[in-house]
Amino acid sequence: MTKYEMGDLLNSTLTATGEAFSIYITLLVAYLIASYMVGHKLTSTQSTIISSLFVVAATLPTWSVYTFMSRAIPIADALEKVNPDVMYGAQPMARNIATAILILGIFAAMKFMWDIRHPKTE
Repeated sequence: MTKYEMGDLLNSTLTATGEAFSIYITLLVAYLIASYMVGHKLTSTQSTIISSLFVVAATLPTWSVYTFMSRAIPIADALEKVNPDVMYGAQPMARNIATAILILGIFAAMKFMWDIRHPKTE
């Protein structure tokens, strides 16, 4: 594989990562808005269904971000061997941190829904 092909493959993989992240953000914001607007009006069954669908839907792009970034790491490593003066940036630590942030976002959104549905009365 030529250097150009590796660069193109890396670019395509990182673009797919960005697209999966965009889908995740869209789902997260939609769930937070729905929680804020109507969370207190939902029955327990409705809340459970919506929250379960959100968790499943948000897990898929989270997994996609992890796998796409995992695919980018060996490509970036190969490019760095060919061109050692350039750092291509696909690192395992970045993948792990990004995935952890997305997972924490799912839990934070669930906590937000819980807080909307169970307000503290003072």
